[in-house]
Amino acid sequence: MAFSSIIEILKVGDIRSGVGKTGKPWQMQEAECILRDQDGGVVQVGVLDVPRDLIDNLRPGVYTASFTLSAHYQSRKIGAQLVALTPLPARAPVKPATSA
Repeated sequence: MAFSSIIEILKVGDIRSGVGKTGKPWQMQEAECILRDQDGGVVQVGVLDVPRDLIDNLRPGVYTASFTLSAHYQSRKIGAQLVALTPLPARAPVKPATSA
Protein backbone atom coordinates (compact mmCIF):
# COMPACT_ATOMS: atom_id res chain seq x y z
CA MET A 1 0.00 0.00 0.00
CA ALA A 2 1.41 3.39 -0.99
CA PHE A 3 0.48 6.85 0.21
CA SER A 4 1.46 10.28 -1.04
CA SER A 5 2.29 13.78 0.17
CA ILE A 6 3.24 17.07 -1.43
CA ILE A 7 6.85 18.01 -0.76
CA GLU A 8 9.03 20.88 -1.86
CA ILE A 9 12.70 20.02 -2.16
CA LEU A 10 14.74 23.09 -1.27
CA LYS A 11 18.28 21.75 -1.33
CA VAL A 12 19.86 18.45 -2.31
CA GLY A 13 22.93 17.55 -0.27
CA ASP A 14 26.23 16.22 -1.51
CA ILE A 15 26.56 12.49 -2.08
CA ARG A 16 28.35 10.74 0.76
CA SER A 17 29.95 7.34 0.34
CA GLY A 18 32.10 4.87 2.18
CA VAL A 19 32.66 1.21 2.95
CA GLY A 20 30.68 -0.55 5.69
CA LYS A 21 31.97 -2.93 8.34
CA THR A 22 31.29 -5.84 6.01
CA GLY A 23 33.35 -4.27 3.22
CA LYS A 24 30.28 -3.39 1.18
CA PRO A 25 30.40 0.09 -0.40
CA TRP A 26 27.53 2.49 0.30
CA GLN A 27 26.25 5.85 -0.94
CA MET A 28 23.70 8.20 0.54
CA GLN A 29 22.22 11.59 -0.14
CA GLU A 30 19.75 13.74 1.75
CA ALA A 31 17.39 16.51 0.66
CA GLU A 32 16.07 19.38 2.76
CA CYS A 33 12.31 19.55 2.24
CA ILE A 34 9.07 21.20 3.19
CA LEU A 35 6.03 19.00 3.68
CA ARG A 36 3.04 20.92 2.30
CA ASP A 37 -0.72 20.53 2.70
CA GLN A 38 -3.12 20.44 -0.27
CA ASP A 39 -3.36 24.26 -0.28
CA GLY A 40 0.42 24.70 -0.36
CA GLY A 41 0.74 25.62 3.32
CA VAL A 42 3.77 24.52 5.33
CA VAL A 43 3.10 21.49 7.53
CA GLN A 44 6.64 20.57 8.53
CA VAL A 45 10.27 21.04 7.53
CA GLY A 46 12.71 18.13 7.54
CA VAL A 47 15.29 15.98 5.79
CA LEU A 48 14.44 13.20 3.36
CA ASP A 49 16.74 10.26 2.60
CA VAL A 50 17.11 10.03 -1.18
CA PRO A 51 16.50 6.49 -2.51
CA ARG A 52 19.42 4.81 -4.31
CA ASP A 53 17.82 5.09 -7.75
CA LEU A 54 17.39 8.88 -7.35
CA ILE A 55 20.86 9.67 -5.97
CA ASP A 56 22.45 12.43 -8.08
CA ASN A 57 19.22 12.80 -10.12
CA LEU A 58 17.10 14.84 -7.71
CA ARG A 59 16.54 18.57 -8.24
CA PRO A 60 14.81 21.26 -6.16
CA GLY A 61 11.12 21.65 -6.95
CA VAL A 62 7.61 20.68 -5.84
CA TYR A 63 6.60 17.04 -6.14
CA THR A 64 3.97 14.52 -5.22
CA ALA A 65 6.00 12.03 -3.22
CA SER A 66 4.80 8.42 -3.04
CA PHE A 67 5.78 6.37 -0.01
CA THR A 68 5.40 2.81 1.15
CA LEU A 69 6.06 1.26 4.53
CA SER A 70 8.99 -1.07 5.05
CA ALA A 71 11.40 -2.22 7.73
CA HIS A 72 14.84 -0.56 8.01
CA TYR A 73 17.56 -3.06 7.12
CA GLN A 74 19.52 -2.51 10.38
CA SER A 75 17.07 -1.38 13.06
CA ARG A 76 14.08 -3.30 11.63
CA LYS A 77 11.89 -0.30 12.57
CA ILE A 78 9.02 0.17 10.16
CA GLY A 79 8.91 3.57 8.49
CA ALA A 80 8.03 5.35 5.29
CA GLN A 81 10.31 4.84 2.31
CA LEU A 82 10.19 7.16 -0.71
CA VAL A 83 9.41 5.17 -3.86
CA ALA A 84 8.52 7.81 -6.47
CA LEU A 85 8.49 11.55 -7.15
CA THR A 86 6.17 13.19 -9.67
CA PRO A 87 6.90 16.86 -10.47
CA LEU A 88 3.99 19.24 -9.94
CA PRO A 89 3.44 22.24 -12.20
CA ALA A 90 4.62 25.53 -10.76
CA ARG A 91 1.87 27.53 -9.10
CA ALA A 92 1.29 31.11 -10.11
CA PRO A 93 2.33 33.50 -7.34
CA VAL A 94 -0.53 34.93 -5.33
CA LYS A 95 -0.93 38.66 -6.01
CA PRO A 96 -1.82 40.88 -3.04
CA ALA A 97 -5.27 42.44 -3.13
CA THR A 98 -5.36 46.07 -4.17
CA SER A 99 -7.63 48.61 -2.54
CA ALA A 100 -9.95 50.57 -4.79
